[in-house]
Amino acid sequence: MKRNSRFNRLFIKVTNSILFWMLLLQLSVLCAQDPAANQWGNKPLKWDLNENGSHWLALHTYAQFWMRNTENNPGSLISDQPQNTTFDISIRRFRLGVQAQLTEKLFVYSQLGINNLNYLSSRGTSTDLLDAYAEYSFSEKLAIGAGKTAWTGLSRYSAPNTSKLLSYDILLLALPTTDETNDLIRKLSIYTKGKLAGLDYRMVFSKPFSPRNSPNFDSELIDDKARFTDKSNGNIYSGYFKWEFLDAETNAIPFSDGTHLGKKKVFNLGIGTEFQKDALASLQNGETRFHDMMLWAADLFLDLPVNQQSNSTLTAYLGYFNYDFGPNYIRNTGVNNPISAVDLIQGSFNGPGNAYPVVGTGNSVYTQIGYLFPYLGKTQKHGRLQPYFSLQYSDFELLKEPMTTFDFGVNWYLKEHLSKFSLNLQSRPVYQETSEGVQFDNRKWMAVLQYIIRLE
Repeated sequence: MKRNSRFNRLFIKVTNSILFWMLLLQLSVLCAQDPAANQWGNKPLKWDLNENGSHWLALHTYAQFWMRNTENNPGSLISDQPQNTTFDISIRRFRLGVQAQLTEKLFVYSQLGINNLNYLSSRGTSTDLLDAYAEYSFSEKLAIGAGKTAWTGLSRYSAPNTSKLLSYDILLLALPTTDETNDLIRKLSIYTKGKLAGLDYRMVFSKPFSPRNSPNFDSELIDDKARFTDKSNGNIYSGYFKWEFLDAETNAIPFSDGTHLGKKKVFNLGIGTEFQKDALASLQNGETRFHDMMLWAADLFLDLPVNQQSNSTLTAYLGYFNYDFGPNYIRNTGVNNPISAVDLIQGSFNGPGNAYPVVGTGNSVYTQIGYLFPYLGKTQKHGRLQPYFSLQYSDFELLKEPMTTFDFGVNWYLKEHLSKFSLNLQSRPVYQETSEGVQFDNRKWMAVLQYIIRLE
């Protein structure tokens, strides 16, 4: 029986690998088609399914590569040896997606991908089914869809377009339940969306994934500190509503761009919320007490050409986040963490590698700003530069002092969002647990050189 089970797993893995590489081979052939529309000089990966082109099928794929040097948190270990700094090369993301307009009303979207393939990853890492949903559109004012999807509420960057951001990576603050009750921000959901004059709206009903299958799950409750619980039967209700004062942005897919590179004049004001009853639990005087998850946010987004001739563009974002997960909830996160072990005696509150307190009960403000310069030189072949800066300031209930993290860097667009380098420097705080509570100790740095290549 065990031998058959192992054979079945091996057969499925080999079959998936063959199908995956066949798709990649097809993409490589398609990218050599006759020159035309996009920045590569190739036709888009899109095919008409009827005579007038109203029915179509399209492919997209992108890869995000990191070369990085990290000042590790205290007590970080590799093979039981202290590691103060770590240099690594990784694949931050890979995506392969298919979308199709099958009729005038019916749209389908699916996407495979992996995250955080680094030197610590297990061999034979397989791709995951990230998105698979169908949507029926009654009109521009109303569409309804269902499936595993990133359609969600709360804020603009709660569903970020990860290959078209202003900064080098996602805003973790805007993804408060990542890998707790969702799968890489996706949930099993029913949603409705649309545009009413200047209002762009989305409302989502979701069945959360069980926290028990999360790598962060701990079933042992403690006093006065909330944790996600698998005892909750509550569904998640979320929504996001933004008023578009200038040009309208597309709502064909759930993901929001970080910058339109001067192709649109955008100024939006948004407000959103997310709620789940009894999502977390803690001990109060030895008895279990459940806590609702109540989150809301408001944000402003500006993406405005300041020179029409050169398309020089100012991009800015400002968001306020009010999170209530229950008493003293906090989560340390290390993105694509280069360290997985820590010496419990020498370690800090942050944990191993590049982790730090990102999300918790309390109030937060986040801002980012960038400026896109004209093309370098007299032709477009040298690309464009876009320096940027971002800052997160969070007053979390558990911490004695506010948490402040800042990033500054520069994007170098060779083929707009299809081919881009980014260099980012991040300063994060390190906290220690003391007899007086969790207090600030010092700061650590991380430098990331990133390259994104996209085909669509």
